[in-house]
Amino acid sequence: MSSFGRRELPPDTLGEALRIVREEMQLSVAELASRAGVRATYVEAIEAGRYDQTPGHTYVRGFLRSIAEALELSPDVVLARFDADPVGAAQPSNASPTMRGIQQSRWSYRSVRLVAFASILLAVLVYFGFQIRGILAPPPLEVDAPAADVAITEPRITIHGTTEPEVTVQVNGQDVQVDRTGNFQETIDLQAGVNTLTVTASRKRSRTATVIRRVLVQLPPVVQ
Repeated sequence: MSSFGRRELPPDTLGEALRIVREEMQLSVAELASRAGVRATYVEAIEAGRYDQTPGHTYVRGFLRSIAEALELSPDVVLARFDADPVGAAQPSNASPTMRGIQQSRWSYRSVRLVAFASILLAVLVYFGFQIRGILAPPPLEVDAPAADVAITEPRITIHGTTEPEVTVQVNGQDVQVDRTGNFQETIDLQAGVNTLTVTASRKRSRTATVIRRVLVQLPPVVQ
């Protein structure tokens, strides 16, 4: 229908004005809904000003345009009245409880996915952190003999202890053989006086474990 045949919109609230025009045209809510292609429940909600029972602001504007055409009203005038209505203009695009529920469900699903991803990422970082820490950590090293700083009367001493297999053990910079169970043993020649024995154990790329023993050699006097 051309704009010359448009009906006038009564000076009431938008919902009441639409109801008045509908009743003047002797249309039921169901008949108007059929003509406009809008659900009857939405027509009733719009006429009652209950915009919170509609899918939201954007949808309501589309409904109003269709209802205005069906009621031979100017869609621009109807939409201008809707935009000027504080109740209508204040409606968010997801005002429908159903739509809010759907969006909240989507956000909940996204939140669960985000938390799950963060948890997995944290677990991976912790795992690799422990792996790197294990690689860089010094190997265990125990020197059983001598168990502490000692004084002896012979110019040699046997060092033995334990570590892990495939660990490099050195005494004063000299390699000592480590067996398959991690045990090692080496006899060291000493000099009279205080001897410092530095025992080290290390893996490839790891830090070095160090144990230091001091041995005082007191040789008996030579009998003439």
